[in-house]
Amino acid sequence: MEGTADDTRRIYYLWACAAGLLTTTVLTVQAATSRDPERLYFLVTQPLIALFCAGALLTVLLRAGQLVRLERLALIVVTFATTSRLPFDLILLGRPAPGAEAQMIIGLLMSAVLGFLTMGLRSATTFVMVLYALHATLIVQHELRSGGPWMTTLGTQLALGTLLTLLAALFHFRIGYVQASHDRDALHTLAVTDPLTGLLNRRGGERALNAERRAYLLAVADVDDFKRLNDGHGHAAGDQVLRLLAGGLQRADTAVRWGGEEFLIITEQTGPAAETELRDLIRHTHERLRTQGGPALTRPVTLSVGAVHVAPGQPWQDALARADRALYAAKAAGKNRIHLDSHPAPSPAPLT
Repeated sequence: MEGTADDTRRIYYLWACAAGLLTTTVLTVQAATSRDPERLYFLVTQPLIALFCAGALLTVLLRAGQLVRLERLALIVVTFATTSRLPFDLILLGRPAPGAEAQMIIGLLMSAVLGFLTMGLRSATTFVMVLYALHATLIVQHELRSGGPWMTTLGTQLALGTLLTLLAALFHFRIGYVQASHDRDALHTLAVTDPLTGLLNRRGGERALNAERRAYLLAVADVDDFKRLNDGHGHAAGDQVLRLLAGGLQRADTAVRWGGEEFLIITEQTGPAAETELRDLIRHTHERLRTQGGPALTRPVTLSVGAVHVAPGQPWQDALARADRALYAAKAAGKNRIHLDSHPAPSPAPLT
């Protein structure tokens, strides 16, 4: 999911950089052939933006850097381009050029949005306040010195300040809401996930079982002689075995660490197909233990499994009790085997 979102961002940035490169190139050529005094602003800022767009385009295409750094560099470039327009006009023309004030306001809003997207809330708020204060001070001072309608200009700047305040409040609320949603999801994940294996824990398993409405196969798997493993190799080795088991069992439709060395497996298949899927899953898990268990494990680690077919609407607690009895039967028959409660007549055959 995260990779998909990152790829989508890169696609948008490719189009944006290509469009920005084209636009700034046209504006640079236009400024170079113009005789207007304000052309100096475009001859300084547009090549800078074009250079950034070209570098960003290569960075995104080659995946040569992190997008966060690219976004922060974009903030610097956009802020310079937008805030430098007023000083350029005041120095070269003695006044803002026609239409320049609207462009500066739009640029200021762009810088504010980029600031809130790339910086922390406090840093972004401080950044926006400083930009606004510099902009408002310069333009109001100019009107006072030139005898212009400074009251009208002051009102415009106060309105702009109100808009920026609303924008800051919107981002504060939005970012806070996103963070709260993320924290809630993280807490939910912690509540239903076993920290050692990454599988569902007992609470998560009960929720999964309560949500089942169709027929399914329920299996209880228990590590054979796990206490002897812990005593002989230490708890670290026992934890390693549980993680390896979880890595194999996670291929099931639902896998749960029910407690200790006991796991629950739920397959959405029914009938013989479910039994075949369960046997393949256990064989795969045993193979994973053999190949990745390491030399410290001097004896094979195996599973005994009890399984039962569950009809739609049947209480899972009753099915679990039957699966437990099937597990005890598998243990009593010599361990390292699957016992199906729905087929009690044949004796369980060894898996390995």
